[in-house]
Amino acid sequence: MQNVVDELDKRILHELCTGIHSYDELARTCSVTRNTVYRRISRLERIQVISRRIMAIPNFSKLGLSAILIGLDVSSGDVDMVMKAIEQRPVLFLWKTYGDHQIVVVMTCERGFEGQAISEFRRSVAKLGVNDMHVSIGYEWGKISFVPC
Repeated sequence: MQNVVDELDKRILHELCTGIHSYDELARTCSVTRNTVYRRISRLERIQVISRRIMAIPNFSKLGLSAILIGLDVSSGDVDMVMKAIEQRPVLFLWKTYGDHQIVVVMTCERGFEGQAISEFRRSVAKLGVNDMHVSIGYEWGKISFVPC
C-alpha cells in the first residue's frame, strides 16, 4: 500500500479537523461507505499521517496563561541539534521551517511572567549558539483547522 494521500484522504482529514465525528458521519459527508472510512483512517494511522490520541486545546487565556511564539534563526548545520535540545523543554509545538526562521516554537507561561519565560528560553538557546530570536506573545487562541493546499 502506498504512502500517498489522495483526495478522499484529504476530505476525511479535513472533516476530522473540524471536530469529533463517527465513522458513519464521515461516510455520509464524504459519500463513501463506513468500511471505506474505517480502512482509510486505519491506513492514515499506519503510514503516520495521523495518530489516535485524546487531545484538548484549552483556552489558555481562561487558564491565566499566555502563549509565546518564538522564531529562531539558526545556521542550517545546527538546526537538528537545536531542535533536539528544544524538544527537551516544555514546549507545545516545535516546527522546522523554511522562510524567515528555521525553527518556530510555541510555549506557554503564566500570564504576567512572559518576560521571565522568554529570558529563560533565550539564555538556554544562546548556549546552543542561537543569537537571533524573534518573539510574539499571544493573548487569545482562535480556530485551528486543516485545509489541504
